[in-house]
Amino acid sequence: MQSDVRAVLQYVPFFRGKTFVLVLNAARMTQLALAEALLDLIALQQVGVKLVLISTGSGEAEISNLLTDGELKWQSAPLDAAQVGAILERGQLALIESPELAFLGEEVVSFAGNLGAFKLITLIPKPSEGGTAISREDAQGWQGPEEDLFHRAAEVCASGIPRVHLLDELHQGVLMDELFSNEGVGVMVYADDYLSIRPIGPDDISELLAMVGRSMRDAHLVPRSYEEIETSLDDFQVLTIDGNVVGCVALHPSSDPHCAEVACLYVKQNHGGLGYGHLLVEAAEERARKLGIPWVFALSTRAVDYFTENLGYEACPLEEIPEPRQERLRSSGRASMVLRKFLRD
Repeated sequence: MQSDVRAVLQYVPFFRGKTFVLVLNAARMTQLALAEALLDLIALQQVGVKLVLISTGSGEAEISNLLTDGELKWQSAPLDAAQVGAILERGQLALIESPELAFLGEEVVSFAGNLGAFKLITLIPKPSEGGTAISREDAQGWQGPEEDLFHRAAEVCASGIPRVHLLDELHQGVLMDELFSNEGVGVMVYADDYLSIRPIGPDDISELLAMVGRSMRDAHLVPRSYEEIETSLDDFQVLTIDGNVVGCVALHPSSDPHCAEVACLYVKQNHGGLGYGHLLVEAAEERARKLGIPWVFALSTRAVDYFTENLGYEACPLEEIPEPRQERLRSSGRASMVLRKFLRD
């Protein structure tokens, strides 16, 4: 489980009120893995997730006794969306014990869809290969080990269930490690925009300031106030993973000369090294192209090699950039290098 409590808590408002359907074979799991799974269900219930537990297999693990021992609020139910929905509205976990059900079978998928499930989570005998988050389209075209499983997960997403998780049933604490982490520990096939870059909104300003605060303090980024960002919202974009803001970038256009500055580039530390910075810069450059801007520049003290070697920027004389930016840089005392890139259509 993640040690960063803040990284966990960011999911609480996102998950609250959503329905998760978990399918497992308790008799096949180790005692420790099953115990951890039930502890994770307690945590999910406490943050307001509506839970359905479908227990397949022989039932030898006596799931109902374990739920009672864990002091979960629960009630047995048939595979009926209307009856289960009523149980969920009362704040109880709905337990469905049915040895004949297949993990991603038509009955389970139809039930989850009718229930409006946000996630269909399956605990399987071994870890699936292929990455941590895969779009429905990529899963549909997957070739190689377990391609039938990936194809079926894609079909489930196409039927209207946004997320399908394929997790290792022997991994202790797999639910928390998967659900409360942007990268996860299993495979998630998704139908919606799991990763997206979008314009910043007023509600994102406080998150952005908190995210880049240390870099502004250490003079790695230009200091900015809430009001300064609020008056230039159109310049900023944020990168979200699973609905959570994890990075940002700004594009500040100039008319004399006709160019724009790529600024306020930041990715949260626990998301570094995954190519998100590259995606943010590309998004800023694409916006510049749409505005008809011929070239962009960036000021950097620590990421010079990153911009030149990975993003195609070159050193540029300070006198080439807008005069207000020159003056601001001189007055700041920062030894930043000016890097420029000419954009192509």
